[in-house]
Amino acid sequence: MKFKKLLIDTLKLLKRNKRQSILTSLAITVATFVLLVILSSSSYTTSTLGNDLKIEEDTATMTYTPQNMLDIRGFTQEDKQLVEQTIGKHARLSSSSYALYAETYFNDSKQNLSFRTLGDLNKNGLVVPALLKGRALEELDGGVAISDKALMSLTRKENIETFLGETINISGKEYPIQAIYYGSAVNERLPSLLVTNEIKELLLGGREYFDELVVETNQLENINKALSALDTYGTFRKEGTYAYIDNRRVYEETKAQATTILNFIALLSSISIFVAGFGVMNAMLSSVSERSKEIAIRRALGAKKSDIYQSYMMEGTLLSIMGAIAGIGVATLFVILMNMSGFVTTLTLDHILITLFTTGVFGIVFSIMPAMVAANKNVIEGLR
Repeated sequence: MKFKKLLIDTLKLLKRNKRQSILTSLAITVATFVLLVILSSSSYTTSTLGNDLKIEEDTATMTYTPQNMLDIRGFTQEDKQLVEQTIGKHARLSSSSYALYAETYFNDSKQNLSFRTLGDLNKNGLVVPALLKGRALEELDGGVAISDKALMSLTRKENIETFLGETINISGKEYPIQAIYYGSAVNERLPSLLVTNEIKELLLGGREYFDELVVETNQLENINKALSALDTYGTFRKEGTYAYIDNRRVYEETKAQATTILNFIALLSSISIFVAGFGVMNAMLSSVSERSKEIAIRRALGAKKSDIYQSYMMEGTLLSIMGAIAGIGVATLFVILMNMSGFVTTLTLDHILITLFTTGVFGIVFSIMPAMVAANKNVIEGLR
């Protein structure tokens, strides 16, 4: 009964100081929102990674790497049939977005640069790189686009935009540089050159090129049987090596690294709740100072120190929890809007409960000092 009365009195007090209560809780709301959004983004990161690596599919990707990077050799129809007969599983030939190189000259400089078409990027689920200068990448006409990183390697110059429009020699033929795009230093799946389908056919001499063989199995026993068969009977086994990409292992290792980073960021963002707790404490200390007379009157009318202490403890805790609930509501709405936009994010019950519990604990901790100050107020001085 006493607790109920304290709760009602505290709610009335918060309502009476509405502006101060809202502003104090707002800091907790913002801190809670940021923390929950970071936690929910972890599911988006891992789901996107899983989709890119196709880990849900019962497939394995075998690769062919020629000894000479300029050799246009890979898997053949005969290799495909060999694998299918060996393990009794369907296989299909595929081309990656990289690993296809051509001798490239600019003046007296030479580099072996990878080349692909925009269609190759789309087939491999890669985003078209950002254009830095020149014609749109979709509008190449008789010329090529080159990454800034590759052009700097060829020219050893930083001011590469001046080379736009000049010619570049690829496998003995001259082509104008029609565009320069951003070449990622991290994503090595992006080629150094983007060419048209016509230029690609010329560079390949009209041949088809497949450096990947996708098999409908992810069982290691089948994969090893297929690789052994290719090592023995593969078309270009003497000119290169066969291997396979363990997408699930790549996914698990990358997921662990991403989760560690996101958890560290979440830990740092949780400090904002701790900082907001100081705001609650400061507001309550200010409130104690302003309500000295009220506290003294309550004490004079028979209220115990413990009553005053509990009242202020409850006030600070309620301010923190109300701010946390508002932050949870805003974060939930944000996650819903993100999912409607196509970004798969998940806000779990564990995230919400842990955040709510942490905020409540901080509310209690930062209410101790104001509650002690209020409980120990001098009654006589307060009534003056």
